[in-house]
Amino acid sequence: MRRLWHDFQAHKWAAVLFLAYWLATLAVSWSRGNTDPVVMLLLATPLIAGFLVGRWRAPTPEHAAHMRDRIGGGMLAGVLGAEITLLVIKGGIIHEVIGWVRGWEFYGQWGEVLGFCIASGVLGALLGLAGAVISMVRDHVRHQRRPVQFT
Repeated sequence: MRRLWHDFQAHKWAAVLFLAYWLATLAVSWSRGNTDPVVMLLLATPLIAGFLVGRWRAPTPEHAAHMRDRIGGGMLAGVLGAEITLLVIKGGIIHEVIGWVRGWEFYGQWGEVLGFCIASGVLGALLGLAGAVISMVRDHVRHQRRPVQFT
């Protein structure tokens, strides 16, 4: 967690743009409901988070990066992104608690909430992993290219 926070501190502009994207997807979720296109936007959040962390932890001339750091960081960012999103989206955990406290019908189904939390965490980890791997493949392809020599 400390390294992830350091990554955000070191790349403030990218983190702010990512936060803006995340808030925009939440606003769309609350205004239009959780339709298929909105869910796809919400699922892109852990993928983008994993890609960003994988990119931020890329090797530099001063620092050798380990593959496990990039993958682990991407998975952690994916899980956190997915779980925090599930917490605050329309129909998410906070919405469920509010409905349960107010006595709304069909709210307070805590077994279903736990199931969604577990599924969201697993899906977030997989999407974060995919984002980190995409970042690593991108770096590998970029470094393998050789400049064209004109004779």
